[in-house]
Amino acid sequence: MTRGLSRTLSRAAAREAGFAPPKAGLAARTSGQGGAYRTVFSFNAMQVPVTDALAYASQKLFDFLDGKVRIKGGTARLQFAVLTTRASTINDNAALTWSLGSAAASSATLAGSMVNVLAAAGRTLDGAGAALSTASVADVAAAATLDGTVTPVDLYLNLAFATGTDIDADGTLAITGTITLLWENWGDNA
Repeated sequence: MTRGLSRTLSRAAAREAGFAPPKAGLAARTSGQGGAYRTVFSFNAMQVPVTDALAYASQKLFDFLDGKVRIKGGTARLQFAVLTTRASTINDNAALTWSLGSAAASSATLAGSMVNVLAAAGRTLDGAGAALSTASVADVAAAATLDGTVTPVDLYLNLAFATGTDIDADGTLAITGTITLLWENWGDNA
């Protein structure tokens, strides 16, 4: 019987909290109730295209339900692989910056609401060919309250290359790892 109860509670938490948009290689599992949640994002070679013209990209990870969202903390451990030819797209030892924010990346410099959940973290793409880079580990250090009372808050994984020499043509990154987010929904004043 407990298997059925835990599955029911898990589904209830997901309905109360929000949802992850469908994306190959991305799974999100939310647990908790009464406004306090733990969401674990699992990445299994999730592909994100990066254009040479922009040198940055984003992937939406979660749509929170209406209300003020209080990010309490969390951890991230991600590895990156380049699926396209390294010499002609995303170069060997390219300097990648990544973050979590309530807004999608809009420049190669990640700042403001592009980094308001997890500050920008740097990682050299040291994997050879399509091999994974060494893990990049980061903590959600400072608590933040995001106002989703007018427009619900979204969560994005943002990626950027600092210089034009890191990327020579459109390429594709594959992300593998886990992000655990502890958060609360304080409700909507309306």
